[in-house]
Amino acid sequence: MATKRSKRAQSPKTAEIVRLVEALTTGIASHDGVVLGRGIAGLLRDAYRERRRSVPRWVQELIAYYSRAR
Repeated sequence: MATKRSKRAQSPKTAEIVRLVEALTTGIASHDGVVLGRGIAGLLRDAYRERRRSVPRWVQELIAYYSRAR
C-alpha cells in the first residue's frame, strides 16, 4: 500500500528504501518508521562522507524525505 509520502520520493533508490521502511514498520507507530528512515538516511550520508565521497542525490532526497516526515 503506497502512502502519499512515498509518492513524493523521486529517485528509484529513494522510493525503494521508503517502501522497505514502510513494509518493515507496518503495524507499529508511524513515528517509528520515521525514526528508522532517518537513521538509515544518516548512516548512508555518514558512510559516503567517511569515504570522502560526495553524498549522492538519492541519499539527499532520502534525508529530505524523512526530514519533512512528522
